[in-house]
Amino acid sequence: MPTLDELLTPPSRDQLRQRLIEALRDMGFPLNDFNPGAVGRHVAVEAPALGLEDLWRMVAAIARGGYLSTASGPWLDLLAEEFYALKRKPAAFTCGVVRLSALPGFGPYEIGPGDLWVGTADGKRYSNITGGTLPQGGTLDLIVQAESPGALFNVPDGAITVLHTPLPGVSVVNPAGWLVEAGADEETDEELRARCRARWAELGGGATKAAYEYWALTAHPSVTKVRILDDHPRGQGTVDVVIWGEGGIGSEVVGVVDAYVQARRPLTANVLVYAATTRVVALSGVVYAVPGALTQAQAAVDRELAAMQREVPIGGILYRSRIIEALFARPHVTNVVLSSPTGDIALGTTEALVLDASGISYEEAA
Repeated sequence: MPTLDELLTPPSRDQLRQRLIEALRDMGFPLNDFNPGAVGRHVAVEAPALGLEDLWRMVAAIARGGYLSTASGPWLDLLAEEFYALKRKPAAFTCGVVRLSALPGFGPYEIGPGDLWVGTADGKRYSNITGGTLPQGGTLDLIVQAESPGALFNVPDGAITVLHTPLPGVSVVNPAGWLVEAGADEETDEELRARCRARWAELGGGATKAAYEYWALTAHPSVTKVRILDDHPRGQGTVDVVIWGEGGIGSEVVGVVDAYVQARRPLTANVLVYAATTRVVALSGVVYAVPGALTQAQAAVDRELAAMQREVPIGGILYRSRIIEALFARPHVTNVVLSSPTGDIALGTTEALVLDASGISYEEAA
């Protein structure tokens, strides 16, 4: 029995060309002028083969777009909205608290929304969306928003230390628990498929594990990971919903998800929604890059590490072999020496992985 992929595989242009030649031969057409480059060949074979190839590709795309497991991109968006009443979650901006501190004798400074740009040492920038007065020798907390959407801006506590807008005698830092609303990347095809499948769990009279997962993932775009503890973690009839976004989640997001879930839970269920605990894993080692490709190697490794962090679930296992695989970003990396961690790392039940790759150095291969 053929698979769906086999049924949806269109013929190649070479196959179509051969079929046309055979069909013309069977109909009695002389093929003396069908050498490559001949006018007759282009009119009777090459041009039709090109058009048929495009047609077959469109037919295959339409067919794939009708199935949740094979639809992708805009086709999946259409399928999700028409059949599951779901829209792909858009990318979200990181919002959080930064603290300005003035040295004695400096200030006061009146700061309006949008007056300041702050950032990290590696170039991520944020602008303030709230204002206030920084008193002489005092402190002021402001809410800042990343200049672009995405989980990349969910930086660790203490990472924002650069004040791009000059204020004499003033320093900046993002304090512990600084995230108010975590940034998020646009929902991937696989994440959207998972939400579509979980949609069926809502049809039951009670709340299944899949229903809680669906509610938590749908309540806010920042939520990318959910773990449901449904084995009565706090006593009979209790359920814990543990949520996370890449790099953090934010206090306001937890409140939004909690309100969404509480409005839908069974009356007899005692549900607690909270953020996962951060488990920072420091990586150290050396990545050897192709000569002249250090920048490309680092960018490729960063992408691979971000993908790996995203795929490890709350309470999951980080395999050392998977780290090496991520660091071995082809074609820019030729060798990897990983010093730490020295083995697999099992996360706690409610722990979420955050990778610290500052210990990875890059060298050109000899």
